[in-house]
Formats: sequence, structure tokens, C-alpha cells
Amino acid sequence: MAPDRPPLVLLVDDDPGSLKLLSEALAGQPLSLAVAIDGEMALRQVQREVPDLVLLDAVMPGLSGFEVCRRLKEDPATRAVPVLFMTVLADTASRVRGLELGAVDYVSKPFVREELVARVRTQLAIHAAARALAEKNEELARARASLEVEVARRTEELRAANQRLAREIELSRAAELKVQKAQGELAHLNRVSAMSELAASIAHELNQPLAAILSNAQAAQRLLARAPPDVAEARAALDDIVADDRRAAKVIERMRAMLRKGELTAVALDLGEVVREVARLLASAALLAGATLRIELAPGLPRVRGDGIQLQQVLLNLLVNALDAVSRRPPEARLVVVRTRPAHGGGVELSVADSGEGVPPADLERIFDPFFTTKAHGLGVGLAISRSIVEAHGGRLWAERGPGEGATFRCALPTWDAAGDVP
Repeated sequence: MAPDRPPLVLLVDDDPGSLKLLSEALAGQPLSLAVAIDGEMALRQVQREVPDLVLLDAVMPGLSGFEVCRRLKEDPATRAVPVLFMTVLADTASRVRGLELGAVDYVSKPFVREELVARVRTQLAIHAAARALAEKNEELARARASLEVEVARRTEELRAANQRLAREIELSRAAELKVQKAQGELAHLNRVSAMSELAASIAHELNQPLAAILSNAQAAQRLLARAPPDVAEARAALDDIVADDRRAAKVIERMRAMLRKGELTAVALDLGEVVREVARLLASAALLAGATLRIELAPGLPRVRGDGIQLQQVLLNLLVNALDAVSRRPPEARLVVVRTRPAHGGGVELSVADSGEGVPPADLERIFDPFFTTKAHGLGVGLAISRSIVEAHGGRLWAERGPGEGATFRCALPTWDAAGDVP
């Protein structure tokens, strides 16, 4: 039924008098009427316009009401149209047959007007509600189908996005591994470069035990050549040779350790021992530079979590830069101070302060950028590598301009206990 017209009721009866009475009984009701005087005419009328209710006489010549009802219920287009039988038959079998064929109710002839109107209104209301429910179900089915299509589309988009993300993560991990490898290579080259700068001081440090070994060996030869040989003095000279050899071996071992490649190995470290080891390595370099290298280590500091070789590299970079910074100062003003102390907020702080010309305020962060350097022959990677090493240890490295002249580099490192480990 179109929303702009009243419900259509088809009256089917072979008796014109009955049709007239039915029309008069339903006059004034909010509905439209169509009439048919036999079964064939009723079926043709239904093909032209599907009614909302059929009032059907059960007994008619030609096609009976039962046959008309059967055909209406077999056709999908009219299956839902309610059929209300009109019959004078009083036997129960005929009424049951009509209901079995799909009729919704029946009216006995002669009919009572009020009963007829009430049954017609009831069936029209039920039919309208059923049609509305069917339309709502169809709407819900369309919405569900549309939702399923949308869900399938979104699911496919999500699957494709997950695949892209997985590929990007895989590429990112591969790129990260390449970067880590490149950083490791660059850090190793930085250590080699730093050791190259220290070659002269290392040679100076090795020359002392080597010269002593030669002198003691010559003395031992002279002592053994005496008649009689002075064995006691020769033995003392040989002891000195062994001690000087061990001293030279320690210098070489420190140098080899700094040049060694390897992955970060976190252990509990005494930061003071790291400072002393690097200070021993740089003692001759400070002497040749005419600088004073002062060590101020706070007592009782907790151990830090770190890789000894890598933290030595950080301190070596800072000290080489500091010695270079003070080299342009008068000899009496060339001072480099290394300190350890508790860090603000926890951890241990290592600082290297120099009396050089200082760092311009605008460059306090830029100096940590890769390949940024103020040296004529510098590579500009030492501080960048040092910061990356410190950050890999869970720490922080920054620079400050001194209160007077010079610069201070501070490195804060977490303690071993703070990292959740047991020394």
C-alpha cells in the first residue's frame, strides 16, 4: 500500500445484492473498495493492484473462493494479503478448510454490520503492522548487509595496514641494526683516532720503562762480568727489568683495551677506577701539553652500571678535548679537573672542567651534533659518540660554560642498584 492512499479492500461475491450490502456496510470507513463478481475477475483485479484485504465468498460458480484463496497464497506477490472468508456454510469442515488454505478469519452470512467492520479493521491493522515489520526487517537486513560489507572493507584495510606496519617495523629494525653497527664502527674509529692523537705521549710513556730495561740489562751484564760476579746486584737489576717490563705491558694493555671492538657489556663499575685508568693513560699527554691534570674523587660513591671500555672512551674524548682547549692558554693557566660526586636526583656525576677559552653559548648543544667541530683538524664525532654512549647507559651528557673561563662537561650515570641489578 502506498503511503498516500487508504487501504484497499477487494470484495468478491457472485451475488450483486451481497456486494451492495458489503459496500454499504463499509461506507464511511477510511478505506477504498474494489469489487469482483467471480474468481477469475478477482484474480485479474489482484494482478492490476494488490489489495490490503480480500473479503471472499467461499461458494461461487467457476473458481470457488477456496481455489482463489489457494492461488493467492501460492503467489509470492500476494501471499501476505489477508483473506477473510464469507460463507453461509455452517459446517465446521468448510471453515477449517478455509483456514488451512491460509484465510485469517471468516464472516457468516447474513453478516452483522458492526461485526464485519470490526473484523475488517482488525485485519487491516494486523496487515499494516506486519507490512511495517517486514519493511523494517528488510531495512535492517539491508543495513546489516551494508555493515557487513563495510566491516569486510575495514577488515581488509586493517589487514593491509597491519601488513604494511609489519613490513615497516621489519625495515625499521633492519635500519636500526645498521645504524647500531655503523655507530659501533664510528665509535671504534673514534677510539683509534683518539689513540692516534695520544701516540706521542704513549711513546714517551713506553720509552721510560724501555730505557730502564736497557740500562738495567747493561748493568747486569757488567755485574756478571766481574771476577767474581756480583750476583746479588745482578739479581736486583734483573728484578728491575721485570718490573719495568710489566709497567710497559700495562701501558700496551690499556692501549689495546681502548682499541678493542665489542658490544656494550653492563657490569657494576667503580667510576673512580675508570677515571684513574684513563688518567694514567693520559698522564704523559698532560705532561707534554704542559697542563695540570687534577683528580677529585668523592669517597664512598655507589657503583654505576656500564661498560668499562665505552665509559673510558667517553672520558678519554672529554679529556683530550680539555687538554686541547687549555693548550692555547699560558702554561701557568693550563688546568683540567676531573671530579666525581653524587648526581642531583640520584646516580653518580662525572665532570671534566677546563680553563680554556670556553664554548660559545650558541654552541653548547651544537657541539654534540655529528661532524660539528671547532678544531681545525677534528672529525666532529667524539662528542656525538660520547653522548650516544652515555644515553645508551641510561645517562645524560651536557656542557656548561664555566663561571669564569673554560667549559665543564657533565655526565650523569645511573647506579647499579638503581638499574634493578645486584652487583
